[in-house]
Amino acid sequence: MIKIEHIDPRNKAQVRRFIELPFRIYANHPQWVPPLINDLKDQMNPDKHPFYEHSEADFYLAVRDGRDVGRICANVNNNSNNYHGTRIAQFYFFECEDDAEAASALFEQVFEWARKRGLDKIVGPKGFGPLDGYGMQVEVTSTAR
Repeated sequence: MIKIEHIDPRNKAQVRRFIELPFRIYANHPQWVPPLINDLKDQMNPDKHPFYEHSEADFYLAVRDGRDVGRICANVNNNSNNYHGTRIAQFYFFECEDDAEAASALFEQVFEWARKRGLDKIVGPKGFGPLDGYGMQVEVTSTAR
């Protein structure tokens, strides 16, 4: 059974779990380029990152039998929504083992997060600003040996 845990960005142990998950998932993937850990810590810290001056984000881990198997961030850029007259939520930091139940539970958490805020559309993966990058790799294929 999957449990979704809300991550407290001021709890160092929880932040560490959230940040370290993809290091385990992608440990043997040659295409994966690890992010800078201090940058991730700053992005999650509402006292340091300027995004939180006007917007909000929440972080979640999917846990199966005491083991972290996925993660996601739900966020809303209020400045962008106000400027464009939209009600859009975003997801970011989605990583998951090959586990459809965990992936579904993570996205359902984002959908519920958005509904509670009156947001009617979700896009992503999309970070806190234009320099965070967009998109995701969903399959690794190679014929090279």
